[in-house]
Amino acid sequence: MSSQPLDPPEKSAASPAIGILGALPEEVAMLTEAMETFSTHTHLGRQFHQGSLAGQPVVVVQGGVGKVRAATTAALLVAHFPLRGIIFTGVAGALADHLQMGDVVLAHAAIEHDFGTGREEGFVLGIDFIPELRHPLAEADSALYDLILAHPGRIPLHPLQGRDPIIHQGLVATGDVFVAHAGLRQEIQKRTGALVVEMEGAAVVRVAQEAGIPCLLVRSVSDAGDDTDFLSFFQTAALNSAAVVHTVLQNLP
Repeated sequence: MSSQPLDPPEKSAASPAIGILGALPEEVAMLTEAMETFSTHTHLGRQFHQGSLAGQPVVVVQGGVGKVRAATTAALLVAHFPLRGIIFTGVAGALADHLQMGDVVLAHAAIEHDFGTGREEGFVLGIDFIPELRHPLAEADSALYDLILAHPGRIPLHPLQGRDPIIHQGLVATGDVFVAHAGLRQEIQKRTGALVVEMEGAAVVRVAQEAGIPCLLVRSVSDAGDDTDFLSFFQTAALNSAAVVHTVLQNLP
């Protein structure tokens, strides 16, 4: 999807903001602890922290795990706050073999790997007799994605396993299952061609797409989509995702 330039807002509590979501409390706390909060609003049990981060108006919220919770939260963001874009930040499991712990994947498109048709020959992506559902790909305006790709400097990422993480661009796979088995990981990668797998991104991109605003997924690799201990690398991976979010905000017009 083509992008529209991001116009600079007048920066105040009522300015169009960047909405930032994370699924887990730790992912959100890394941002709220660094922001100046003007006010906190509660909608359907979710706390929306409105304020300033890296000099930009933001609304930060924990969206919860899974597509339904994420879509509900993103829809509430769009309905209750004037937004100029949405960023989803957090961790993911690697699907592509070249990804390593702490690497970050940037995307403005995501595919639902569990949205499809159960046939005699097995599961098939999409619902082919409904034209608009034949391919479960969500793609939002790429303005935020284009902005970070054009960033000329190095983003300060935290080393993991003795190496400096790398930033990649590609597709994100989303589904309502925590992938912790190598066989399922390989199946999803073959089915979608995505770089990483997680549980919320496509839902948030879909809401942004329908709202007509840019969306950026920032996903840092915390596990290999197999029996790797998710919690071992979670904290550092989440920090790397948050570092990218800060860089995006610092480079907004």
